[in-house]
Amino acid sequence: MMIRSAVVGLRGLTKPPVSRYSIMSLVSGGQNNVLIHVIPRAHPALLYSTQPDLTTDIKDYMKQHEITVSDPRAPAPSLTFEESGLPDYLLTKLSKDFPTPTPIQAQSLPIALTGGNMVGIGQTGSGKTLAFLLPAFLHVKRERERLGQMHGQVTKKEGSGPLVLILAPTRELAKQIEDVARQWRNVTRIRTVCCIGGEGRGKQLAQYDSGAEIMIATPGRINDFVQTGEMKLNNASYVVLDEADRMLDMGFEPQVRSVMEASCPERQTMMFSATWPDEVKDLAQEFLGNFTFMKIGSEELCANKNILQEVIVTTKDYKMEQFLIDMEEKLKGKKVLVFTERKATVDRLERLLRNRRVRAMGIHGDKSQVARTETLKRFKDGSCKVMIATDVAARGLDVNDIDWVVNFDFPLDIENYIHRIGRTGRAAKKGSSLTYMTWDEARYAKKLKKILIEAGQNVPEELEELEKEESRSKTVKSKDGLKRQQSQPRFRNYGYRGMGRDDGDRQDEYDFRNRNRNKKSSKGFDNFGFPL
Repeated sequence: MMIRSAVVGLRGLTKPPVSRYSIMSLVSGGQNNVLIHVIPRAHPALLYSTQPDLTTDIKDYMKQHEITVSDPRAPAPSLTFEESGLPDYLLTKLSKDFPTPTPIQAQSLPIALTGGNMVGIGQTGSGKTLAFLLPAFLHVKRERERLGQMHGQVTKKEGSGPLVLILAPTRELAKQIEDVARQWRNVTRIRTVCCIGGEGRGKQLAQYDSGAEIMIATPGRINDFVQTGEMKLNNASYVVLDEADRMLDMGFEPQVRSVMEASCPERQTMMFSATWPDEVKDLAQEFLGNFTFMKIGSEELCANKNILQEVIVTTKDYKMEQFLIDMEEKLKGKKVLVFTERKATVDRLERLLRNRRVRAMGIHGDKSQVARTETLKRFKDGSCKVMIATDVAARGLDVNDIDWVVNFDFPLDIENYIHRIGRTGRAAKKGSSLTYMTWDEARYAKKLKKILIEAGQNVPEELEELEKEESRSKTVKSKDGLKRQQSQPRFRNYGYRGMGRDDGDRQDEYDFRNRNRNKKSSKGFDNFGFPL
């Protein structure tokens, strides 16, 4: 008897079982017996186990890359592209470009080729794009043959709508997926269309009408086309949701639901995400139904261990000067991606760096799509060494030769920190990150320290002091302490050249109203010094 440990969800139950304890039972099925632990959970849980009859090499591979699959009947990972069952015309190009599949490709390709629904959890930069594009190419070929046989003639492409729909959260990620698909155009003879905001609707409609079979789109733009009736998705029987958690974070859930309802009811759906929060679970349960869950590593976000993380604790006033010094010394001549929280900061840093003869370009949501595309193009080809961006560039962008990622502003969400630094160290390469933290951001110190420790990085003493300071600030004060805190604050008021008094009293002479009152206090003037 072969015994495997598993976690099974109870479908159809609106409430968890009354018992607080796990139920253990032996279920006999097929050739093997399985030991099952039934654990109450709010969301239907997943069956974590290893596939039967795996060779030692495959077991070692899955253990090394922490591959977990929910369905024990799912096919084993393919250690080479030849083992995945792809046709020769795809294998010929793959063998030229890639020696072996990445872990997420090795496991997801065999599952996707079975035609079932799948959810894949893995860190950004793990090769998810090819993991869903290669099955998409084969799906288009099968649908061509099926539709051609159904009508008894050559398939009519024009006006029939796409056969594959791929949703991405940002314009840049959608364009990147389209660029990868275009690299296979000569091999597959498949037409694509990219429906994103910031570009002309007429051109996108023309490509749609010409018979595009693969559509890559952002939820907002494609939903507009569907609502106006200009495009139809009823033939889209292969749907991909890439970076699903990011789409929900950006508030695209209504648009995603509308687009999914407009697609073919009998479809194969693939969902890829970096995290597995409750919102993504709800979406998967609603639109995927029965699916195979596959994850690489932990469901919790963790930093890439190939990235050397450096943290500098500084003051808010000195941060800009520290950044400019590092750009002219430590990061000189390197390919650098700088992240900020505000669009205005992007423009300011771009201007300051250019004044110092550093080739820098900025990208954010207020720039035109033409400018954003040109900036990305120049950053990728190396004609621009420094790109400054908001979180619009934090996910999915595939630029393999980034040397440094700089967090000028610490992100408001600790998950975005991991996604940001994940722009370097891609494809098993080494990378470095530099993060500036101020005392105002002490609330993130504890979580950042945990990420550094998990990735085997050194924790600077300044960061530990920042964590202690945050803990001290949370200490409950006595009544006297609260009274002192709520008492009249002390003021430090400086003049234009940095000179001023610091005697702890309110400085009425620096107040606008009182200054003018002292100058003109006669009855003919009001409190602001203006004639009555």
